[in-house]
Amino acid sequence: MYIAISTLFEIEQVLLRNNSTLKNYKNMPIPYVDSVSSSNNRLITEELYYDILVMKTEFDHMFLALTNEQRHIFLDIMGAVKENKGGVFFVYGYRGTGKTFLWNTISAAIRCDGHIVLNVASSGIASLLLLGGRTTHSRFIIPFELKKDSVCKISRDGDLARLLRKTSLIIWDEAPMVHKHAFEALDQSLKDVFRFENSSNSDILF
Repeated sequence: MYIAISTLFEIEQVLLRNNSTLKNYKNMPIPYVDSVSSSNNRLITEELYYDILVMKTEFDHMFLALTNEQRHIFLDIMGAVKENKGGVFFVYGYRGTGKTFLWNTISAAIRCDGHIVLNVASSGIASLLLLGGRTTHSRFIIPFELKKDSVCKISRDGDLARLLRKTSLIIWDEAPMVHKHAFEALDQSLKDVFRFENSSNSDILF
């Protein structure tokens, strides 16, 4: 019995990381374990599961290695995050100019403060280079067949929505590689998610 429960627990963890659950599969047994109960948001727990002391040490080294241009971008973005201003920043640079290093430095800075940053990329390979990276389609459930009125399959009162509402920053690497409908789908979905708590958020970009 212990092995069965342990196996189900591991399967549930994998499914939760991919925005699913054993509850979605008919006749599948559910592990009755407190840590995977509906009252515990595994997505948020996973994004906060970083050793802050180790992350602080890594950030100190990375920050010192930033170029003047990278540091300027870093300060602009971090200023908006800390003041909760919101906004959209587009950083362009050729391959090898240190964009990924900059993303990881910003991620470490936010995680040092115990906050959440979601690192995503348009391709699987690029996502592997980001700390805790995922593909955008996987993280935000963006449809593969995009239309003008497409939206992401995010329940307003689900775990992913709660994660998004607690997120301080989303970093999207290789963003120009996807169709504009992907951004529009995510933007519309984020408005819907945040409107659930405050109707005035429906007019804010992302």
